[in-house]
Amino acid sequence: MSTEKKLRLIMAAFVMLAAYGVWNIFQPDVFPMSFVRGEVREIAPGVLGGPYPTEAELRLLARNGVTEVISLMDPESVVESSLVEEERKLVAGKGLKFRNFPMDFNDMNSPGSVIGLEKALSRLSERGSLKVYIHCYLGRHRVGQVEAALKKGQAQKP
Repeated sequence: MSTEKKLRLIMAAFVMLAAYGVWNIFQPDVFPMSFVRGEVREIAPGVLGGPYPTEAELRLLARNGVTEVISLMDPESVVESSLVEEERKLVAGKGLKFRNFPMDFNDMNSPGSVIGLEKALSRLSERGSLKVYIHCYLGRHRVGQVEAALKKGQAQKP
């Protein structure tokens, strides 16, 4: 095989892998992103936290009494904008309420992220007995900030 053909094969393989990588960013439940997704967990009584939910996961959440989904994903982000719009439709199709309090995954301490966190915490405190699911892309970092803030708030109560 000529050197030129070898280079073309290598370039074709590289382009295919790059395309798969870009596609995968928009599919957080597909290999290899599926290996780094956080687990769904109860972060406070009546509050489940975790990763961006698939359609099957939304069905399961609804069957388990969740009535509202809170997204911390940023609709202004190139990566997250299409996911937020898709989720908005999926959540409505399951008869659940959808709320979006965006936090920037690149700078979770930015003024916009702090506002998103404060709005999410405010909504969680006023939800009453409603069971909610709060998530970010992988269910680790932004949800972790909400979880830490909820635990800190509970620790401060007499």
